[in-house]
Amino acid sequence: MLDIHVCESSNKTHVYSPAKPEASVQEQVVNSILERVFAGLTEKLVMRALSSATVSADELARIKKLIKDKEQESRR
Repeated sequence: MLDIHVCESSNKTHVYSPAKPEASVQEQVVNSILERVFAGLTEKLVMRALSSATVSADELARIKKLIKDKEQESRR
């Protein structure tokens, strides 16, 4: 179960704040989707994400850099 926010009541006003850092929640959600929807296959998740949305040149450059970094990391 994801803890996305906590609520504090003060004078009938509800103030919500994150219970976990955004990156932590994103990682948990992606890992869950990866396992449940894509059978743990990262390639399928990435291919679906790239084919389902418009991707800017800047985003593609960052994705390519991440792939290059991961390739170098796996050679070590």
